[in-house]
Amino acid sequence: MFRRILVAIDGSEVSYRALDTAIELAKKFESKLYLIGVVNTINLPTNVGVSYVPGLIEDLKIGTKNDLNKGKDLVKNAGLLCNVKLLEGEPRVELTNYSQNNNIDLVVMGKTGKNSLTRALVGSVTRYVSEHAGSVLIVE
Repeated sequence: MFRRILVAIDGSEVSYRALDTAIELAKKFESKLYLIGVVNTINLPTNVGVSYVPGLIEDLKIGTKNDLNKGKDLVKNAGLLCNVKLLEGEPRVELTNYSQNNNIDLVVMGKTGKNSLTRALVGSVTRYVSEHAGSVLIVE
């Protein structure tokens, strides 16, 4: 039923719960798992000087890579393999585009993020992906 399952990973507990759900579904349907993390380069704080932006983006990339590696380890411990991808841009657009361009059948994502800024943005990300990705969506 679900050949390709995308899981949006942002380091929050709910994103790892979403991953747990995706792992169970991948086992049941013998699906490929895609773990996607998006560094939000669109909504950077405006009070950060221009000279600090490259360093901030690099820090965000490192954090997102760490989140994805944790997810990859969870998948490996479950006896599965996964594709891992770090994207940059607006999360809702990047997740939707990746889903469409890679024939994703199911998107699994959390409903809240790991900090107040992320929580404020995630509802709109989830809503946008549900309306535009063209895939079945499970929200944890």
